Amino acid sequence: MGRERIHILGICGTFMGGIALLAKEAGFEVTGSDENIYPPMSEHLSSQNIDVIDGYEINNIPKADIYLIGNVLSRDNIAVEHILKSGLPFSSGPAWLAQNILKGKRVLAVSGTHGKTTTTSMISWILESNGLDIGYIIAGKPENFKRSARLGSNDIFVIEADEYDSAFFDKRAKFIHYLPEVLVINNLEFDHADIYSDISQIQKEFHNLLRTMSMKSSIIIPDRDLRIREVIKMGLWSSLITFGQTTSLSNFFEPVVSDYSKIRFSIEGKEKEMSWKMFGKHNAFNALASILAVKKLNISLSNSVSALENFLGVSRRQEVLIEKDSFVLIDDFAHHPTAIKETLEGVRNRYKERRVIAFIELRSNTMKSGLHDQNLIKSVENADIVYWGGNDKKQINSLIKHSPVKSNHINSIEKAVKDTVKDLNKGDVVIMMSNGNFGDLGKKLKVALEHS
Repeated sequence: MGRERIHILGICGTFMGGIALLAKEAGFEVTGSDENIYPPMSEHLSSQNIDVIDGYEINNIPKADIYLIGNVLSRDNIAVEHILKSGLPFSSGPAWLAQNILKGKRVLAVSGTHGKTTTTSMISWILESNGLDIGYIIAGKPENFKRSARLGSNDIFVIEADEYDSAFFDKRAKFIHYLPEVLVINNLEFDHADIYSDISQIQKEFHNLLRTMSMKSSIIIPDRDLRIREVIKMGLWSSLITFGQTTSLSNFFEPVVSDYSKIRFSIEGKEKEMSWKMFGKHNAFNALASILAVKKLNISLSNSVSALENFLGVSRRQEVLIEKDSFVLIDDFAHHPTAIKETLEGVRNRYKERRVIAFIELRSNTMKSGLHDQNLIKSVENADIVYWGGNDKKQINSLIKHSPVKSNHINSIEKAVKDTVKDLNKGDVVIMMSNGNFGDLGKKLKVALEHS
């Protein structure tokens, strides 16, 4: 009997692509289909000899023992309809992962609205640096690792735990499948307006997650997040660990340098300073959450700090593409008002008096919904100039009208690049924020600025 065959629909998404890498490493025969085949995931899959089919035409769908259906696919997809009509076996990615990869593992899960990818990468790197060959799946490209997912050889698995739904046939949050031993909840805000109508629905999903955790498990939360506290009040069966910036807490941090590139941690009375390449208060929160998570696996504060001092970050998470005296170019994944605000605060604290030019794409369903427009307006206060990208001219005109800083609409990427190069002052900091590729703005700006 040959190897079990898996075909993944939506394989080029960061999560489903990660599952493909894990399945291949575990000995399964893996193929996949997608309509959006592009780097870096296409390159990762190709490097592991995983064949990817362009599109979902029925004639191109190979025979498989099970079909994993990504949550981007719905009932009107021709491949999905073929699988259902033919009575072929199928599963969601999270359910398959839980049954075939996570079973018997000690799972460390990172959840929350912001910072999941970075915190998951930090935890994985700390454990790796301390000699543990852990498994992990990260919805991004961690710069300290060659791949976004791997099996590892021991019983520890670190996973980015998303509250988005599992599949069109399983509307529960992905993380409900994971049964973590250690859970980090970074923060909690309204997001995913396409599947949740308000924050209470998201809080209910987190409550359901907490109900799956054993009494031996631990939950790590920031002390002052009131929405997480409301979830905790709904029911808690695990030990609770809190942290923050308040020095009266058992676990806190404080900046040594204003941009948080140097931080002092205090963990239950033990103190340690850290200098690293990252910056921004939000990354200090991510770091302390990571330190507390690995402490449950007996990794000391000193060893955690040593690892984080060599943490290289994650692609497109406050990634400095070019840094010169003449200009700085940064690419970031921020696509929510809070993330935009925290990112710009970090940039402002790091680059002080320099002019900050921000390009922001209104791409996610939540951003386009208009529900966060008032917070979006406030989120850009630390920029000097903002360029808004998106198709809803009415929404963008309103943002421009009420903006606290100079704002413009991006009518074309080419013109935006040309104007930026032409109007650039010495020392300017240019930052792009989007959860998509923003019309290749980053690549085009990088090329244009390097040759200016």
